[in-house]
Amino acid sequence: MRKVQKLFLLLLFLLPLFFSCKKDPQGPTDIRIRNLTDSVFRNVYVNTSGGEYNYGEVKPHTETPYHRFEIAYRQALITLEINGEQYELKPVDYTYEVPLGRGKYTYELAIADTASHKLSIHVIADAPL
Repeated sequence: MRKVQKLFLLLLFLLPLFFSCKKDPQGPTDIRIRNLTDSVFRNVYVNTSGGEYNYGEVKPHTETPYHRFEIAYRQALITLEINGEQYELKPVDYTYEVPLGRGKYTYELAIADTASHKLSIHVIADAPL
């Protein structure tokens, strides 16, 4: 009976340790870029406020491999070049943004306005991590 009591006390002590090792629900987040246009995207730079990465070139109607960020939102600072012209998507701020969380997501990019060189974004949840 003594061994059972010791085992019970050991489990009672260790159980909280197992439950306190929670995964961070805010990240990491894997992001890939999908080009919805007929133009080549060059020098595709993404800053999610939880990391930054240059995806390089993205051909029309294709997507990149995923890149892992510590945290990511539905909006990100994205700059790229189309035919030598700089295009961007610039979030106002992240004050009220909710992190996408742990998972794989696609940032679908299109041209919102050719005159002002603005991009539009649509975020798709692909899979959990």
